Amino acid sequence: MNNKDIFKYGEEILNRINRASESGDFSHLSRDIKTTVSNATYDIGSEIRDAIENGVRSVFSGRRDNRTPFFSTRVDKKMGVGKIVAGGIITGYGTLGFLANLIVMAVGVSSLPLFITLALVDAVVLSVGIGLLGAGINNRKLIKNYFNFGNIIGKRPYITFRELADKTGIPANDVLRQIKQMKKRGFLPNAAIDNAETTLMLTDEVYNQYTRSIEYNEQKKKEEQSVAKEILKAKEANKVDYYTIDEDLPKDVKDILKEGNDYLNKIHYYNDLIPDTEEMSDKLYTLEATVLSIFKKLKEEPKVAGDLRKFMSYYLPTTEKLLQSYVDLRNENLDVENIKNSQREIEEATDVINDAFVKLLNQLFENSAWDISSDISVMKTMMKQDSLL
Repeated sequence: MNNKDIFKYGEEILNRINRASESGDFSHLSRDIKTTVSNATYDIGSEIRDAIENGVRSVFSGRRDNRTPFFSTRVDKKMGVGKIVAGGIITGYGTLGFLANLIVMAVGVSSLPLFITLALVDAVVLSVGIGLLGAGINNRKLIKNYFNFGNIIGKRPYITFRELADKTGIPANDVLRQIKQMKKRGFLPNAAIDNAETTLMLTDEVYNQYTRSIEYNEQKKKEEQSVAKEILKAKEANKVDYYTIDEDLPKDVKDILKEGNDYLNKIHYYNDLIPDTEEMSDKLYTLEATVLSIFKKLKEEPKVAGDLRKFMSYYLPTTEKLLQSYVDLRNENLDVENIKNSQREIEEATDVINDAFVKLLNQLFENSAWDISSDISVMKTMMKQDSLL
């Protein structure tokens, strides 16, 4: 398309605007302008496409196809140029028309109703032009990033959006949004995105592996849930009461004793999963006996409940997690150094826990001993006052 053709379309738009202004009939003006703009855009785009195709055929004829999983479809590198050119021309005409309208109004040649009418027409022209410009710029940006992404990915069948973001400087969310636009426009017909929207998969083989892993994980999760239910049933079936809870005890004490009974059953359950021949089993027997003594002391002396806050809120829950991890590691039944080291660390931690809980038990008895000594001292003082000593 030469300059004469470009001005021809611009002149046609202005003629339509003038005819509408003279007749006062603007009912078809918007449609006529859109038709003219569409024709101009098509002609510009067709010429650009023809030029590119001819150039490619003449320069690259004879070269073999080097398409990769990402570049599986040929995409026009000049896409969006036609819209930018057409949008620029139409925006220019709209701007000139608006300025001319202002000048005519300023010199008093035009009436206010006519000025408003022409201003609305100019606004329509400008909106069409700006819309084409915006669409063209977005297309150019998308094409640029399409080839940037492809060069980064190379022949790999998949890539994470985080890697693309790091290597392009584009935020990961924008990378994801642009990849989705490319898929929608047919640039990436074989591409797929994982459920978590973290990875772009470019071949059927990778996608099939992904779907199989999803199915496997879902099946494994169901099996783990089923096993957990069976374990819970077994725990409930084998649950015992280590002590009775008197109804006349304060509510907070009864709650602690109930929770304590649950922890004792858990410790016993984990110990049952470990052969008695292993040293860890002996450690858990000691732990069970110490924890039982602590709760029996609470039952006898409810006032020590305040001394057991951290014991109940942190120490026992953490101990249970460690024992659960230890049993899980044993069930792996793998001769792996990391697993052995983790088991060894938990065994050593159990010794520390046992020592700490014994110390706590001693402190509870020391408090009782102190109270007894205080009672005896007070009684002796009263006896002296009554001349009984």
